Amino acid sequence: MGTTSILSSLVPVFLIIICGYVLKISNFPGDKFWPGAEQIVYYILFPALLFSSSASASWEFYSVSSMVLAILAAMFVMIGILLVLRPRLTKKDASFTSVFQGSIRFTTYIGLAATFSLFGEEGLYLAAVLITVLIPLVNVLSVMVLVRYGSRQEGGWYWIITTVIKNPLIIACLAGMALNLLGLKLPEVVENFTTILGKGSLPLGLLAVGASLQFSTMKKTGPEIVYACLLKLLLLPMLMWLSCSLIGVDSLSTSIAVLFAALPGSPLSYILAKQLGGDTNLMSSIVAVQTGISMISLPVIIVLVTR
Repeated sequence: MGTTSILSSLVPVFLIIICGYVLKISNFPGDKFWPGAEQIVYYILFPALLFSSSASASWEFYSVSSMVLAILAAMFVMIGILLVLRPRLTKKDASFTSVFQGSIRFTTYIGLAATFSLFGEEGLYLAAVLITVLIPLVNVLSVMVLVRYGSRQEGGWYWIITTVIKNPLIIACLAGMALNLLGLKLPEVVENFTTILGKGSLPLGLLAVGASLQFSTMKKTGPEIVYACLLKLLLLPMLMWLSCSLIGVDSLSTSIAVLFAALPGSPLSYILAKQLGGDTNLMSSIVAVQTGISMISLPVIIVLVTR
């Protein structure tokens, strides 16, 4: 895939995010619109996209299993690095939880939109597999760190278990994969219905990401933000590429795994930090800065991986 085609695929993704941010600061269509839009995307549109793509895809077990193994290996190496470097990353426990989340979590909406734009329907299925593995993993790991280093521990494990079990993205992925493995084909009406719903998730989800950014409320700058950006946007993609290369993952799966590793941190990290006593100001700043930088870093990394 050439550099021009990669840029032409990814630039519109970030332009839509910018549009969402501009709409939010322009107070259009109003603050009450965005919470409802996020719920529609999260509970209806994105699950429809993941369900339809995973239910109708054709796949080879070896390719998927090797990608999953590579993802897990890269993530656990990253976790080890973060724990070893903790005293150097920050002196404050609450700040470490935000650096930790900012180094392993990812914005699913950007990942799915970029995957579809770059790799089409086949890429979406592999992304669904990746999400099914990574969402529970990063949530469990984030809660473990917040329970250990955050200032409020009560309810942590109950919250994460119920969140994972009820996560509509995971439910949709698992349901679609189950149909796929059983050899069942969706009725044409259902397939068209979920496909139409799913396609609507991409622009609305990206607008919601832009609206969630809090550049204007950034209250914290310093080395923690720099560390989180370097770890998430540079080191983790390198670890993911190395892991995929050593395990022998195919080129498409490698590209998608690296793409998700290079995504900016998730706005949902702020919610978890607020609930379990993390550094919320630092967390929101990390997500905002990473999203801005990723507009440049993500296309560069994809160009390097797909050459």
